[in-house]
Amino acid sequence: MILKTFAILALLSLAVALFAAIGLYKAYRENTDLIEGGILTDAPITIDLSPEVYADLPDPVRRYFDYAFNGQTSITLRGVDWDQSGDFMLPVVGQFRAEGRQVSRPNTPVYAFTGWFWRFGLPLIESRDAFFVDHHNMRAKLLGWKTVMHTDYTDPAQIKSLHSYLILRYYGQATLMPWALLPNEYVTWDEHDADTAYLTITHGDLEGRYIVRFAPNGAITVMEGDRLLMEGNGTLQREVGQKSNYQTVNGFMVPMHLDYRWFDKDDELISRFKSRISNLKILR
Repeated sequence: MILKTFAILALLSLAVALFAAIGLYKAYRENTDLIEGGILTDAPITIDLSPEVYADLPDPVRRYFDYAFNGQTSITLRGVDWDQSGDFMLPVVGQFRAEGRQVSRPNTPVYAFTGWFWRFGLPLIESRDAFFVDHHNMRAKLLGWKTVMHTDYTDPAQIKSLHSYLILRYYGQATLMPWALLPNEYVTWDEHDADTAYLTITHGDLEGRYIVRFAPNGAITVMEGDRLLMEGNGTLQREVGQKSNYQTVNGFMVPMHLDYRWFDKDDELISRFKSRISNLKILR
């Protein structure tokens, strides 16, 4: 009887594991196709990094580019790819282990984050968060099958607020690809004081802003954003992102530790993602 019960439990466990493996593999293939077909540029682009490009910017911003470019004067690429892992904390449900990959276009706010949230030693939730400037493809699935969160806003004000945040999110991670922070059709820098500057992002009627803090050596240390609608949870939040542990990668100075905190309208902490960057690659 005991052996029979054990055999039944073993078969059930195997069935659940197989069910999860099929769901996660299916999601992995969908995400791979999305990245290859919609994120990377069709052909490599070349970006001028010479000091003349940023000569008219506020002093702390110029110091940042001098520091981050590390002597590089141009770069040619189709995209940027990195792995990100760390602890994601939600006060209501506790802490998850998060592991994922992000692929971003070189200097346009188009990107996809794909990954897993681990709990009890299992990849319980598979997640995709992709943004294409004018539309959003986000959802989270339990074991790759059951959708537990997705964005399906129809109200124009909600869509505008969410998309404004998603554009900001791209630039909040642009310290990993510092050329994306150069002035362009989306990016404007304005003076604040000797150690901070305003970074304003605009696209049509979408707009968001960071106040950016710089270390004496030029490194960006904190980017604090506007209060906007985020990630399909219906809550207005304010993001504060800390950047640290700068290292030379691909010839550029980039932070390998990112610590994000999100606060509600009463400045109560809603969630936090403390992560490490690895396998940062320039895709040519």
